[in-house]
Amino acid sequence: MSLTKRDNLRNVLTGGEPAWVPFALNFAQWFGHHRTFGTLPVDLRGCASYIQAMKVLGCDIFSRNLDGGYRERDTLLKAREHDVSASTGSRRTITYETPYGTLQMVRQQQVALSTSHEEEHFVKDWDRDGDAFRYLLDQRVYEWDEAVFDAVDREVGDDGLVNVPVACTPLKMLHNQFGLAYSCLFVVDHPEAAQSICDLYWAKLRPLLQRLAAHPRVASVILMDNVDTPFYPPALARLYWAPYVKEAAALMRANGKYLFVHACGKLAGLSPIFADCRVTGLEGVAHPPLADWTAPAAQACHPDFIFMGGFGAHEQESMGDAEVRAFYAGYLARASRRRFIFSSSCQTSIHTPWDRIKLVRDICRAWGGAPTGASA
Repeated sequence: MSLTKRDNLRNVLTGGEPAWVPFALNFAQWFGHHRTFGTLPVDLRGCASYIQAMKVLGCDIFSRNLDGGYRERDTLLKAREHDVSASTGSRRTITYETPYGTLQMVRQQQVALSTSHEEEHFVKDWDRDGDAFRYLLDQRVYEWDEAVFDAVDREVGDDGLVNVPVACTPLKMLHNQFGLAYSCLFVVDHPEAAQSICDLYWAKLRPLLQRLAAHPRVASVILMDNVDTPFYPPALARLYWAPYVKEAAALMRANGKYLFVHACGKLAGLSPIFADCRVTGLEGVAHPPLADWTAPAAQACHPDFIFMGGFGAHEQESMGDAEVRAFYAGYLARASRRRFIFSSSCQTSIHTPWDRIKLVRDICRAWGGAPTGASA
């Protein structure tokens, strides 16, 4: 019997010799954008889902952009949501009325770019908003819908593995709920409160991680951060990131499972922390000149570290085909085929030509091998 993509990915995760280097390009935003605007290439127009699109491209599916069943639910509060039209898309205000005051977040959609951002975060001043936010966090539960996971796992089938996306680390939670700038002020001005909030959040997330670690059909979990040294300075990462990731990685490892964290930018300065935490790998690693961590340096982080990246913005948009071929001739020659999953450096830009995506697939297959029947 021929080796399946699922089995080959398991070989990579265990540190074994892969039959081929997995090609796990992440192009969910790209696919969603072009489906919304009716600009999908002919190859993909019959695809009803992102999973189908990955299969058409010939991917070894291992994407953070699948619904693995993770859910958040409020038990005592109900959010009030109000949408108004803005020049770039819908502007949504989310409000919670708690016994300790009102919390409000504003999210602005960017329709033309198929993305959104927060203009206002729930916590603007801890002295005013702290009790209300603690109440919001305390009544929230984090759950896993196993039936949703089962359905996605069946759709992926032998073409890959579901890397179950769940929540984020406590440090990223602060970024999401407080905003980056105020998070920095908060942890300096209120270190005891910051530690308490992070511990409370993690205590609520821990049972979910334990359930995933014990489940026989879950192979891997990914925490949905955006790790980047400017946003995760080592001093803060050691306090509000590392202890929790180290615990989660140990939990997964003890159950024969794997833990990834999503990353986007400069990472070299955090390498000792990644090694100490024994995180299985970072997903979405960018390379120079946009970032500062090469594939060989990442693969040397610790003996079991798995690199996921390789397709950055320059190769997506800024280079001609000949330049792309020349770049990868040097880039891939310096990387090891073991503990390497070829993926996007965060995402695939919506402006990336479809022919460029297929060219990079073919380059990866020519270098790292291909499963029977795959494009090469």
